[in-house]
Amino acid sequence: MSNLRTASARWLVLPALGLLAGCGSYGKVRDGTTDQPIWPDVGAARPVVPESVRPDLGKLRSVQAGMTKTEVYERIGHPQYREGLAAVQEWNYVFLLPDAAGTEATCQYKVLYDNQMLAKQFYWHPEACAQRLNPEAPAPVATEAPKVVKTLDLSTDMLFAFNSANLRPEGVRALDERVVSALTDAQRLGGIRLVGHADRLGSDRYNLDLSRRRAEAVKAHLVAKGVPASSIDASGRGEAEPMIECSERARQALIACLAPNRRVRVEITVDK
Repeated sequence: MSNLRTASARWLVLPALGLLAGCGSYGKVRDGTTDQPIWPDVGAARPVVPESVRPDLGKLRSVQAGMTKTEVYERIGHPQYREGLAAVQEWNYVFLLPDAAGTEATCQYKVLYDNQMLAKQFYWHPEACAQRLNPEAPAPVATEAPKVVKTLDLSTDMLFAFNSANLRPEGVRALDERVVSALTDAQRLGGIRLVGHADRLGSDRYNLDLSRRRAEAVKAHLVAKGVPASSIDASGRGEAEPMIECSERARQALIACLAPNRRVRVEITVDK
């Protein structure tokens, strides 16, 4: 029974406060709208409950068009300028709203009611205060899709005759089996990097050109298989990056020893 009396007293206090409070609106309000909201002086605010200047932000966010005055009152309390409760079409508040760092700012809030006394329009002063109540979510940080790089080292002796940049038939088969098949399995090709390498036999200039021509020959074959030329980068490094050092004096033995340095590296980048 005591709870019932408390609830009844709570609803009776609204019209009682309306009779005791002042009346009227600060601006020209017509059916819940105004061309230019007028803001009362912040220092003139007289909240019935001083703690209401720091409202429950969740309840404040829930205030929306179509609510009755009782519903608005339950969420953010009595208007703070003695506008009245019953017949007026404008309620004004002063709130202290925190930002993300907890620093508070003084914000004025206005609720306009239509002729049926339902909330219709809402204003903030300054307007930036609306951001404190409903901060924009940070823009998503663009991240590159994960990439997988598959690396193949193909012996040029398998692809080309010694001192040649013309693909052998067995070299074509090797490319189809090891490279083209890998491209077929790739869902999204990011790109292909071909790097030709040579041994130290011959001049630096000649070896650089030979390694480049061999990489270009591999590129031409992949393009003929349908790989976009724009996705393939071919270059030569000559003898600059040897995998092995050899000291054999006999030429044929030296050529055989240096075979690992004669290679084409294939780097296939796939977007996951």
